[in-house]
Amino acid sequence: MRVRRGTAPNTLSSASSAGSNVAVAVRRAWTRVRQRLTGIPLTPVRVNADAGRRRQVQSGRVAYHFVEHVGEVELELEAPSEAGIFDAALAAFAELAAADGSGEPAAHEVELAAPDRALLLVDWLNELIYLAEVERFVPEHVASIQIAGGRLHATVAGHRDQPRHLVKGVALNNLELAEERGGWHGRVVLDV
Repeated sequence: MRVRRGTAPNTLSSASSAGSNVAVAVRRAWTRVRQRLTGIPLTPVRVNADAGRRRQVQSGRVAYHFVEHVGEVELELEAPSEAGIFDAALAAFAELAAADGSGEPAAHEVELAAPDRALLLVDWLNELIYLAEVERFVPEHVASIQIAGGRLHATVAGHRDQPRHLVKGVALNNLELAEERGGWHGRVVLDV
């Protein structure tokens, strides 16, 4: 198909490539938005057409991936234990909230209760969002964590600073937390 510069292609004649062109345009736009919001240049990532754009980070034996959507980011978590899932969720949030400098060291005690494990994970992330926005707390790592009977008690170490406010909240769609094949898998959607 031939298109003159400055004109839009005829959508009927380009239907076969429209889906892939839209996906590429959305990925490029999302990359520009993330770069603008975070100030961190992103490196190109090879894209699997079925999986969306993924960036995997592994630290020890826990891992998390960001799967981008319009207006939200799906966070996939993997760890050998349930506590590791919560640790990976904190590491992912810390990457999004991290500020350029480092302020005075700080720690927060977090106590939560929820009717099931997946909702406990949502409450955990919402608590981290609250601490970042209200207390200017940038989490760095989980100093200790205990999870039992729908309750969580943790100590989160970090520092006071001006965290980036990229995450508005945690959505309940696509929420998962389960033990699978000798490890744990979790999925949450972050509203950005």
